[in-house]
Amino acid sequence: MNAVEVDFSLLPDVVTEVQEHLPQLERDLHQLVHTPDSAELLGSAFRHMHTIKGDFGYCGATPLLEFVHRLESVLQAMRDGRFLCSALVAEALLQSMDLVQSIMLNLAQDETFSEVPSEPLQGLIDRLASARSQQAADQVARLVLLGLHGTWLEEENGQPPPPPPSPENLARAWALGQQLELALLARRPDWRGRAATQQALVLALNRCYPNPVDEETLKLAVCWHEVGLLALPDSLLYQAPQPSPRAPEWAAYAAYPGRSAAWLLAVAADCLEAAQIVRQHRTWANGKGIPDPEHSGAPHRGALMLACADLFHDRVAGLQGEEYRRGVLRTLFDVNAGLDTRFDALLVNAFAAVAKDFLVPQGE
Repeated sequence: MNAVEVDFSLLPDVVTEVQEHLPQLERDLHQLVHTPDSAELLGSAFRHMHTIKGDFGYCGATPLLEFVHRLESVLQAMRDGRFLCSALVAEALLQSMDLVQSIMLNLAQDETFSEVPSEPLQGLIDRLASARSQQAADQVARLVLLGLHGTWLEEENGQPPPPPPSPENLARAWALGQQLELALLARRPDWRGRAATQQALVLALNRCYPNPVDEETLKLAVCWHEVGLLALPDSLLYQAPQPSPRAPEWAAYAAYPGRSAAWLLAVAADCLEAAQIVRQHRTWANGKGIPDPEHSGAPHRGALMLACADLFHDRVAGLQGEEYRRGVLRTLFDVNAGLDTRFDALLVNAFAAVAKDFLVPQGE
């Protein structure tokens, strides 16, 4: 992008004004998710976006003006009543404005457009503005979110799903996985019932997910996802160490998802998708999980569902009655976790939909 036309003497004032409008735009969009029929909130969000667009025109930052104009068109589509401000649409707009702010600050510092919205991303935002139904808008909003993380979008569109395992290998993986699960339970008897609850939650999330995973694959991943812990001493099995690249205890602990996946593939080499979910299930919210060294893009959606089930268990284990209910609500808060969460917006919506069914412990 060409920064020659930008009037850099005006840019500091523009930066100040844009940064005043961004928090108000964010507030309006968050509130619209809860009251999507509010014409007042929608009008306020539109005015903030329109003012930001005008500020970029004032200082000659035409590329930013054009990008914000695309985002403004999404708000206009909602004003026209073609779809509502769902959590997906709001997050697509807000993360797009995060990109705008990043480009603006880099422009003010370096006097060059060192970061630019990609053409595919711009095209996706145009598709979102042209959506004619809520379902279409939510589907394209998810693609916008993926497009804001280019490697995620490239991976999703470029990687065909692996072929399903043979029935023989699937049966063998199930049989050994259940034996290893029992061996793990013998060392951690307090985990009794954990796998059944996790499977119920993962399958419920999958049913609410627009692009579901094969159920047998998910159930196999739940069965195998912790068995690598069997290689650890009781001290690490009962208490995960604090993340530290230099600590041998952490290195030993962090290897367990990969170990679980490797054991699964040693039993059934064609259970590739289940192994991927197992390997990535700790690569999750806010970068606080265990990174997968073999994988730099977004975790498999099944891995995110399984991560959600792990988080759920951590929050409610051993709780009863009102404390259990509060643990479920804490999980809902943690999964939502603002815009820095690595749980994608579709999973956030799915967990919000199924959480009410888990306010009472499973089996009661």
